[in-house]
Amino acid sequence: MMARIAFSRLSVLMALLFAGPLVAPAPANAHGAGWQVEDTGNTKTYRFGYTDGSPMAFAEVVVTTKDGKVWQKARTDRVGQFSIGLGNLPALKDPKPDLDIKVADGMGHVVQLTYQPNSAAGGQQGSATPSPTTMQGTPALLDLPIWASILFGCSLLLNLFGGLLIWQRRQMARKASN
Repeated sequence: MMARIAFSRLSVLMALLFAGPLVAPAPANAHGAGWQVEDTGNTKTYRFGYTDGSPMAFAEVVVTTKDGKVWQKARTDRVGQFSIGLGNLPALKDPKPDLDIKVADGMGHVVQLTYQPNSAAGGQQGSATPSPTTMQGTPALLDLPIWASILFGCSLLLNLFGGLLIWQRRQMARKASN
């Protein structure tokens, strides 16, 4: 009798916990970061943003040469754009050097890429042919489609309450055997 009451209470609690987020949804703030690139001759324009579509506005950009010297320090603009002019580089020995670009927003999101002027991939390390309309980069672990997020949440709740139910039955069995 006690087990049925406990089970019904847990079922009601589980239903309320499941229905609560559906009634008043809150936006998820977990997201990854990436970039888009536009090549216009001697200028590379990068747009840095998050996987939810918002820009990495005013993020710190550090451009270093392959020997580790800082070539340029700047910030992205309000739409997350940063441009590198590569037409005249008198300060560097290489006419077109490999440049490491690191963009950090100060909140844990970091994008690192390498500009390689002689690569067939348009200057991007480890990428296919870049397109100005597609965001490249690494998505966050929790960038899931809505159906996968719902499935993950239901699985989490069922496992939690299933574990509590098993624990409660063990406690009741111990009391009955004593």
